[in-house]
Amino acid sequence: MDILYKRLLFFTMALVIGHMVTAQERVSKKVTKSYAFATGDELHLENKYGNVTVYGWSKNEVSITVHMTVTHKKKENAIELLHRIAPIIKSGDNYLSVSYEIADKNSGFFANLFEKANPFDFDRSNVQIDYNVHMPFKTILNISNKFGDVLIEDWDGILIADIQHGDIYINRNITKAELSLKYGKLKAKNIINSNITLNNGELDMDDAYTMYINSSGSAIRIQSSSNLELLSNKDEITLQSVENIKGSLKFSNLVLHELKSNVMLDMKIADFKIHQILNQNSKIDIEQESSEVSLNISHFAHQFSAVLEEGLVRLPKTFYDVDSKMLDNGKKLREINAKYGNNGNGKITITGKKGVVLLKEI
Repeated sequence: MDILYKRLLFFTMALVIGHMVTAQERVSKKVTKSYAFATGDELHLENKYGNVTVYGWSKNEVSITVHMTVTHKKKENAIELLHRIAPIIKSGDNYLSVSYEIADKNSGFFANLFEKANPFDFDRSNVQIDYNVHMPFKTILNISNKFGDVLIEDWDGILIADIQHGDIYINRNITKAELSLKYGKLKAKNIINSNITLNNGELDMDDAYTMYINSSGSAIRIQSSSNLELLSNKDEITLQSVENIKGSLKFSNLVLHELKSNVMLDMKIADFKIHQILNQNSKIDIEQESSEVSLNISHFAHQFSAVLEEGLVRLPKTFYDVDSKMLDNGKKLREINAKYGNNGNGKITITGKKGVVLLKEI
């Protein structure tokens, strides 16, 4: 009984202490401003400790609400810190910028939140600053956001964004976008023209007409693209349907379900698979090193050519006019030419060293 009593007492004290540690006082304030804003004007938003939500509307003005929340175990400390947060809104011809600074506790001058803040005052769990923006369509939006998400609802225009430690969601077609994402996820419907940099992130997009991706350590999923250029390192890439694709793969895996036109890739220790080639005039040109290329060539009449050093090529028995010759015995450099199907205008060319080339009928 004595042991049970002690255990119950210990458990009760732990609950009380835990409540004392986790109990937080919360204070907040908000600032709302509106400015004239027309088609082609540019809005800059800079945030570090919160979320940004952008809505499109038909008014020729932009409305911005900055909602600031501070939590602390002592209410007076929370209020004191909240009073030091000051939104900074600058407007000019065809230009508007929104950011904030926090007054230094000791000196009285403004100090940047990250550069001069001490950890006690500015722990990320203590400060939340959210932006809510309504702006016209066909404008320019430039966002820099750290440690927070960005949501763009029913707005279309030109988007420039640098997002770190947060996700970005775009639920409407956008004309043009230049995005940099680190440690976060991008989910979008349709971007007509885009330039995207990913670092340890995730991309999920329905349609991208013309897209350039520079990515490292990311997961990429795209439903369709007309022109896709990749600079990929250590990525996992899944593409449903692409017309033209070019670029380089290093230590990456790429699966393409439907190819509608041409491929031009440089591969190093990478995997590339095509499940179906839809265009009888497709040209596939691959330079590879120590990589695996697997192509389903069913119903794709073409000429095949490969020059590989110490590489392995496997062709189905339905290929004809197969010609294999050794160009250099010392380097084990071999050239292989063959044909598949009748009257085909398609072409597959693969060069490089080592690696495995698998042509399949599935």
